[in-house]
Amino acid sequence: MTANKVIEIIDSLRPNAYNEEMKLRWISELDGIVQRLVIQKDEKDVVQYSYPEDMERELLIPYPFDNAYALYLEAMIDYHNREYPNYNNSVQRFEALFTEYKRSYIREHPARW
Repeated sequence: MTANKVIEIIDSLRPNAYNEEMKLRWISELDGIVQRLVIQKDEKDVVQYSYPEDMERELLIPYPFDNAYALYLEAMIDYHNREYPNYNNSVQRFEALFTEYKRSYIREHPARW
């Protein structure tokens, strides 16, 4: 999945006032977390995405866990809109899927752990 696709999905599900650059920043933040905490890259090797160059870049979390990006953006939108009950729901759904992704990654890459 690409950043463009994630943004298209979230904009259709949750209309919002945030621009693509901000949403790409949040996506980059999530992939930075994946790189550091899941893949375990050194901090100096973590890639940050740039707008608009990386809008078509393939993101790190694979199917069937890639909905984590939309859930993360949904949570960030709710948080920054100060819609805290919605944020709590969104972040719980994100955390559940992200935890499953981490478990799957660890099972498939036991040498890294």
